[in-house]
Amino acid sequence: HDRGGIIPAREMQQNIKIVKMGIDNHHLLCLILVALPTIALSFTRPLTSSRLHEKRGHSTHRKPTNIYFFGGKSKQIENDVDERTYPESKPATYDLLPSGPFDFSPEAIVKPLLKQTQLQNRKLKVIYNAKKDGWDARKFHSKVDGKGASVVLAKVRGQWIGGYNPRGWASLGGSRPSVASFLFYKKGFSWQKLRVNRTGGMACGRDEYDQGIYFGSDSFVIPLNGQRPRSVASRLGYYFETGPGNRSTLLPVAGADATVDELYVISGVYAPGEDIPNSGGVTDLGLY
Repeated sequence: HDRGGIIPAREMQQNIKIVKMGIDNHHLLCLILVALPTIALSFTRPLTSSRLHEKRGHSTHRKPTNIYFFGGKSKQIENDVDERTYPESKPATYDLLPSGPFDFSPEAIVKPLLKQTQLQNRKLKVIYNAKKDGWDARKFHSKVDGKGASVVLAKVRGQWIGGYNPRGWASLGGSRPSVASFLFYKKGFSWQKLRVNRTGGMACGRDEYDQGIYFGSDSFVIPLNGQRPRSVASRLGYYFETGPGNRSTLLPVAGADATVDELYVISGVYAPGEDIPNSGGVTDLGLY
């Protein structure tokens, strides 16, 4: 306008470029502000093991595993460890499976007790029958060692009692702890389970080749040796809980000498060459 209202063509082109650049930058700034939260979220989202598997093209079916240290509080962690390698990482449930109709075999008797155990969906078989195989600790171990998780079923004074050992036997000495172990007794037409205590958890208290059945050091004991191989003893409260009835013993009559009339050990059926969890050495830390 200072030049009579006429702007030279070159200056007009420069002004138009500046205006265009200002508009473009304004739009670009708006787009950045809108997209910024999404961009930030994508950078701050943790790369979990599931996402890592997605990135690598693997399946993500594995679930978090609970680990217990000597009965303390559990810490839930995402874990890629196969559940078959370290089964049953938490205490047993009190819930039961439905009973089968009119089947009174040892396998059918214990089946309702195996909910949320590694044997729940596996076919069962008797691997030790004391009347048939002998009331002897060495014969007992020759039948049960290396067979993995097992159930002991004993009839005492006409009542079924027993225990679940997730770690099995191997005649390697020492104990074989597990937070998933439990004892049980018949209660009317149902069962009562007794879980491990914080202070205990020894599913197998003595894994010696010349010793019989020990849950804890004294919670449920059938020695299978000496002058009275069929004797049975039980004291609850330290290694295993006393239950809703505050029982001092697993036996039908407290304080009375008792012998076992029938004794079975039931385990899972595995295909030839199939891996059997806990069939060998195990940790003594009370894990799994």
